[in-house]
Formats: sequence, C-alpha cells, structure tokens
Amino acid sequence: MKRLLTILMLCTIVLTAMAQVKLTPQAQLKIAQHKARAEKVSHGKTMVPAKQSMRLVVKVAEQNARETYAQLREAGATIQGKIGQQAIINIPADQVDALSKIEGVVRIDNGHKGKWKTDVTRRETGINLINGTSATIETPYTGRGVSVCVFDGGIDFQHPAFKDADGNTRIKCVFLIGDYNGNKFTIEDPEAGTIEFPGSVYDTPELIATLTTDAPDEYHGTHTAGIAAGSLTPMGFGGMAPEADIVFIGINEEVDEEELAEYIDDENDVMELVLAFATAYAQKSGQPLVFSGSLNSHSGRHNGTGTVPEAIQAASNTIIPVFSAGNEGGYPIHLYRQFTENSSSFKTLLALIQDENGDYVITDDAVGYTRCGERVSVKVSLLTVNQFSGRLREVWSSEECVATLGGETQYITLNDGDDATLSSYFSGEVGLIACDNGDGTLSIATYTDGTFKSLCLFMLTVSGSAGTEIDMWDNLGGFNIFEFPGYVIGDSEMSAGDWTCIPGVISVGAYCANTEYRSYDGSTLEDEEEEEYTLNDYAWFSSYGTSFNDITQPVVSAPGVNVVSSWSHYCLSPSETVLDEMQWQGYPYGAESGTSMACPVVSGIVACWLQANPNLTLEDVKEVIRQSSVNDDFTAHDPIRWGYGKINAAQGIEYILSHSDLRGIHSTPDNRADEIFDLQGRRIMSPSHGIYVKNGRKYFVR
Repeated sequence: MKRLLTILMLCTIVLTAMAQVKLTPQAQLKIAQHKARAEKVSHGKTMVPAKQSMRLVVKVAEQNARETYAQLREAGATIQGKIGQQAIINIPADQVDALSKIEGVVRIDNGHKGKWKTDVTRRETGINLINGTSATIETPYTGRGVSVCVFDGGIDFQHPAFKDADGNTRIKCVFLIGDYNGNKFTIEDPEAGTIEFPGSVYDTPELIATLTTDAPDEYHGTHTAGIAAGSLTPMGFGGMAPEADIVFIGINEEVDEEELAEYIDDENDVMELVLAFATAYAQKSGQPLVFSGSLNSHSGRHNGTGTVPEAIQAASNTIIPVFSAGNEGGYPIHLYRQFTENSSSFKTLLALIQDENGDYVITDDAVGYTRCGERVSVKVSLLTVNQFSGRLREVWSSEECVATLGGETQYITLNDGDDATLSSYFSGEVGLIACDNGDGTLSIATYTDGTFKSLCLFMLTVSGSAGTEIDMWDNLGGFNIFEFPGYVIGDSEMSAGDWTCIPGVISVGAYCANTEYRSYDGSTLEDEEEEEYTLNDYAWFSSYGTSFNDITQPVVSAPGVNVVSSWSHYCLSPSETVLDEMQWQGYPYGAESGTSMACPVVSGIVACWLQANPNLTLEDVKEVIRQSSVNDDFTAHDPIRWGYGKINAAQGIEYILSHSDLRGIHSTPDNRADEIFDLQGRRIMSPSHGIYVKNGRKYFVR
C-alpha cells in the first residue's frame, strides 16, 4: 500500500504542474500509467529504452494558431495529423509537462479507439434497382467517381471483392499506421505547416499488389468493406457501391519494434488520426468521400464535446462521416444516479468475458460525469465468486479516489506486482482517476486490464455529496450484467455511442432483413436462443438514445443481421472447409450481424447518391434520408430505435434526381455562420473566383 500511495503523490505533483491545461480524465490516467511504467523501467525491471514518447491529441485555440504550433514543435512535438483545431502529436514523455506552458493549448487528450461493431441486403435496400443485373434505370449508379474510405482491421487486400471485372484492384490507397514500407503522406496546413503522417501509404497498383493483410487473425475489415463497396459476384453477393474507389485505413500488427520499446500508445488509439487522414486524402483526390466507421465508444460525456466527436464534426465539412450507433441496445451500459443525504453511494459490478482458452479476462474502462455536485469518488474492489452458491466475497480493495470542486486530481495506477493480495487473484493492471473538469462538473474513470486466476469480478463503489447527479458508461458489457442482488444494474436508454452525439454524422442502427444464417463452412449459430430476431424489426442489440445535447440516434437504420459479405481467407484454419456456394475465385464469403454491418450498407448507398450529385453535403444527404426512408408498422411501434426509418437506395436516387436544388447551400453550420464555404460545404480561407456560401446565402467572387 505504501507503493500505491507513493504513485498517488507523484501523480498529484504531475497534475499540479499541468493544472492550467484542461486534461481529460482519460489523458491524465494515461500519463500516470505511462510514468508508472517508466518508473519500473528505471528500477531495472525491464530494459531501459533510449527514448520514450507518447501520442496525444491537442486542441489548439484558433487565435494565434501558427505560433502555438511553432511552440509545440519547440517542445519536441511532431505534428502527425490535424483535424479542425485538433492536432495529433507525438512528444517525448519527459516533455509532456511542457505542454501546460503553451498558452494556445486548450485541451490535451489521449487518442481514442472504439469497439468494432448482402444478397438479401441488396434487395431489401433497393440498391439492386439502381445497379447490377436487376437495375431498372437506364444509367446505373454504382459509386463510380466516389471514394469509400473504410477504417477497420482484418483486411484481405487481394480479395476479388476489391477487384474489377478485369482483375485490377479497385483499391486506390491504403494507409497503414504501423507500417513504414510504403510512401510517406504529407500535407501543407496554413496553421500547422508541413504535417507528415506516421506510417505510410500504398497508393499505386504496384505497391498495393504487395499487400496481404493487416491482421491475419481478423476478418472484420474484409467483411465491412465488402458490404460497402464489394464487387458483384455470380452468387448474388456484392456491395452497395460495386464500382466506387476504395480507400483503406488499417492497423498493421507488425508495429515498429523501436516504437514498442518506447511504450508508444496502443496502436488502435488513433481515431483522430484516422479522420485527419481521411479528410486530407479527400482534399488531395478531389473526389467526394464517404467515411465508413463500424465502431463507436462510450468514453465521453455524450454531449458532443469530446475529442473524437469534435474531430468528426470538423471532418463533416469535407467528407460524409457514417458511423455505427453501437451494439449495446440490449445491454445495461448506462447508469444514472442522484445522491441524497440518505443515499450517498452505490455499488455495481463490471463485466468480464471468458476467452477461447477458458480464462476469465477483462479489458474494460468505465467513466462517470457529474451534472452538478461538489464531491464524487470511486474505488475498485475485487470479489471472488462461489460457482456453486453464487455468493460474492470481497478479497481486495483499492484506495478511494476523490474529486471535489477546486480540488486536486487523484490517481491510482498499479498492477499485480504492486500488491501481493491483488496478485493472488489477478494478473494485470488497474487504474482510477477522479478530477475537477474546471467547468463546474466532476469526473471519475476506471481502467482494468488483465486475467483472473479464478472466477472473480471487479466492483465499483461510487459515492457523492447530496444533490450530485452522475451518469456512467461501461465500455465492455454493462453494469452488473449478471444481476447480482444488492448491486446497481444499468440501462440501455442511452446506449448510442458518444462519438455520434453530434449533428455532423450519420449514425446507423440495425434491423433484421434476413433470419437465415449463411456461413462459409455451413455451420450454424452457436447460441440460437440469444440470436432471436423478428423479420423486418429492429435488432435487439442496436443502440439508440437521446444525448444531453438533444441529438437522437440513430439517424437511419439498415439491414444488420446475417449480412453476407466477403471474408478474409487468412483467418481460416487449414482444416476449415469453404462451401462452393460461399466462395468466389477461391476466396470465402460469410454472414455476420451487428451495426458494424449496417453502417457500410448506408456508406455504400450514400456513395451511389454522390455519384448522382457530387455536390451533396452531409445535410443534403440527411434530407434525402429523411424524405426517402421507408416506414412501416415496425418503425411506428418504437420510432426511437429507427431514426428516419429503413434506408432505401432507389427512393433516395429518385428524390435526388427530382430535386436539383440539393446543392448544399443550406447546410452552413450554425456555429460557423460567419465563415465562408464552397458549395461542397468545405471551409474556405481565401475564396477565389466562383460561388460561395456565407450566413446561409450564396455570393459571387469575380
């Protein structure tokens, strides 16, 4: 325990030095963990790296932005990307404190990652009426001339789903963040100067031909990309936009060894960097671009003010962002409490999973944000579970982390090597934080990552002063999913992701258009009882809800149950058999369910709409969705689960072709009314000859 208190004192000193900058709770916890690991290194427990660095996301004030970026570089930071007023930087760990001395730095955050979330689908959405052999219109709309950008892992780059009829790749660019064997990607920014993105791009047919897969044990990226833009197959499988240009952003598991030695942050914590690349690529290519993100997160306040929501909002001025609403619609991932004099605390349980080896593991983070109140605290305890009686027994507890208005931030970071009692039950790392956000609200956050040596659960004890209201979200499976008596159970009323709590995005829910599961090997679902769906009704897992800034999700719904698409052949074992009717040119196809599948359905359809009118802005696309989506008895029964209804590609095309006024001139964001935009909704610094939009009205520059 002495060790734990020492770390707590060190972290408090760190925060005091950086108090003038608004660090997010996640960033503060990350910095504390980083320093704790570095301390272990210095004590000789592992090899001392020559240099340590961290990837952070810094929000820069618009005023004197150039000077601020110059100061960031003077502090040792490398600018790796920029989206709106946020920069993705890599900085030596011993220089992180210097960020607090830069006046133009508004916020410091860590990078963020999310949870990854067609034959029938093509007929259901009406896409078969506008492209393919069943098209009923003279000029088919296939996404030609439009880029579909997919951020995902497990991409089989040579799958025939990504090639044209002549066998040529339809992939125009691949950005691999952990790979340095391709070309460098750089841009010139008027504020930040030259920005060199980390990793490399494969942007020629010759380079793309050398790629195999970014993650041999995954298939998700191959599946989602095939739904959005896969080529049409003789079996009837194919994507929504089968002739769109494909841009991949992948995570290469072969991360540079030197970076690993330097404790570079989790290579998946790159969402802001991904959005910065997508917007930069769209500007360079000159083509409309639809970004398909089959992931989301619950790590923010759900009011549109987080790092990733602001990045997506900024990106929406250049690209059309489409994201999954989430797969937590049937899980208790949200929890709300108001403390009183008689009820000033509650206890709840975090979820755990059993991996393929039968081990009980947990990789979870839970966050809580108050709306009002003067004090909130959190501590983590470890409970053993009697597998026969189901009784729980507390065997270990951390110190309490307390946040008060005007008080100092408190951290706890430790692993099994720091506490003998903890190590007898758990191998891994635990972190807690409680802090004042500087705006009249308080935050708490916990992080748990490791393996239990027997069946155990982590318990959170949360306390607060009378009148304090707190909302919490869990990023694994929900609060007290086993419904143990005496422990608070969460709800799913605010299960839609934090990233899509903004107007500048299309969030997608899932419904069931296919009750037949079709696997590449002919197998059936392992758990048929859980996978019960009603044809044409919403999927039980599809997330929904209204956020604190009155954004209701999803925007629209699409088929997301038993969707057949391309499958990576790298993740198949040599003993697995692929059915003849579930393969094309020797590559497999299979079904999956989730809003991860519904999202690329919408992305591909939007790409076809942009072919019909490349000038459509995000607000135009939303208007097309509103006017053309299908509503029936199912959507009327529970409208909050559906958004505008079931997307329909054919009716959308009909609406676009009959409304030539869809030019984007009405979509200037309210908070940027005084700025100048082109007809594609892109912000213009120095307008030249042409037509532009200001305050919602057109004007001419001669």
